[in-house]
Amino acid sequence: MRNRGEQTICAISTPPGVGGVAVIRVSGPQALLICKKIAPGLTQKEIKSHQIYFTKIKDTATGISGGETVDEVVVSYFANGKSFTGEEVVEISCHGSEYVAEKIVDLLVDNGCKLAEKGEFTYRAFMNNKIDLVQAESVLSLIQSQNQASARVAVRQLQGYVSKQFEKLESDLTWCLAHIEASIDFSTEGIDVVDPVVLIQKLKAIRVDLSALVSSYRSGRLVKDGIKVVLLGKPNVGKSSLLNIFSQDDKAIVTPVAGTTRDVIQATTLFDGFRFTISDTAGLRATEDLVEKIGVDRSQKEAGKADVVLYVFDGTEPDWQIAKTQLSEVNSPVLILVNKTDLLSESQRAEFRKKLQNLSANYQEQDIIFTSGLDPKSRDRVLTSVKTKIGQLNVLDEAMITSARQYEMSRHALEMLDASLQELEKNMGAEFIAMYLKDSLMSIQRILGHVFDDQIMDRVFKEFCIGK
Repeated sequence: MRNRGEQTICAISTPPGVGGVAVIRVSGPQALLICKKIAPGLTQKEIKSHQIYFTKIKDTATGISGGETVDEVVVSYFANGKSFTGEEVVEISCHGSEYVAEKIVDLLVDNGCKLAEKGEFTYRAFMNNKIDLVQAESVLSLIQSQNQASARVAVRQLQGYVSKQFEKLESDLTWCLAHIEASIDFSTEGIDVVDPVVLIQKLKAIRVDLSALVSSYRSGRLVKDGIKVVLLGKPNVGKSSLLNIFSQDDKAIVTPVAGTTRDVIQATTLFDGFRFTISDTAGLRATEDLVEKIGVDRSQKEAGKADVVLYVFDGTEPDWQIAKTQLSEVNSPVLILVNKTDLLSESQRAEFRKKLQNLSANYQEQDIIFTSGLDPKSRDRVLTSVKTKIGQLNVLDEAMITSARQYEMSRHALEMLDASLQELEKNMGAEFIAMYLKDSLMSIQRILGHVFDDQIMDRVFKEFCIGK
């Protein structure tokens, strides 16, 4: 893509399939000129930026006088420097027939356009300084968002809230590095350009801001990818029934036969603006059945990936010893679900709660939830408790990162910053301090795209669709 800047590109920007409208995007120095060739009606109009025009697409290769009409369309025009890509852009809105949209693209290519590569429109926006790399990644996040929370975070990133935080870090690190390098230049003359105490205070303040960004990734990942919840417990305690209630769908087969579920069954649901991925697993027990053994092993592996494990008890037949053993092997945060409690009296529930708290000091009152496969309200109680267990997820946080690339580079920048602080506090040579700070600064610049190479570009844009 780096060698295509002078070419005019085109692609269908709407999803494949039949719809009311399809949109073809054209971007590049000859966008309007090429579109006039296939829409002769545009030559008769004074085309102005940010206005739309009704016209007809014509295929002149058919031999019909004036060309055969392919479709009646609406054309939007954006002048050079005033579009998403920063180039001259024309967007053609045609009827949502796959044939019609592809025919218009064919005509554009016949008249000089090149088919766009994946993410090329966003890439051009980046290269033309319309957006930075953080905002480019947010475009993909917004396209892929499946719930209110992830969409809100992506929009805020697109608006530049995260970029501003990284730009401030870049500016502050540049100031520190400039003063350290100036100290090196004037070291032979015995001049202190900056007081080491002031420099340490400045770097510690930078560390606070950078550490907050690194820490935000956990919440950002949960918002973007969803909260992963795993149902765990002995066979026939009601896990499958609960999965169906939580997902509001009959995802799992429910029978009175222990061991019905032999593999991991997943369902997704939206709750309070967040996406939950809930996994029903094979019941944990010793078994000689080869297939069931595999299912139990998969259950344990699935629990290791969970943000929260829901350990399910049969409220009518609890097995305390087995539960204690199984819970000791879980490393993820745990909520205890006491199921089938429609069959328990209030005194039995109180006794059950007391025994659970005696089972482990880790389980507090709020970690124990009474549920029933017959009670639809169990869903709200459990999913609310899952959110509480995870902690506050403030989707309006102005500096929440969701990209693994941003996280890796931020963490490296933090490590290099810590190394420079250690060297500074030990009164080590300014050359060593400058080396670590330069590495930290370079990581921040790579996040923003102020410094980039082919590897970074491939990582950012390879997941984009054609047309964006």
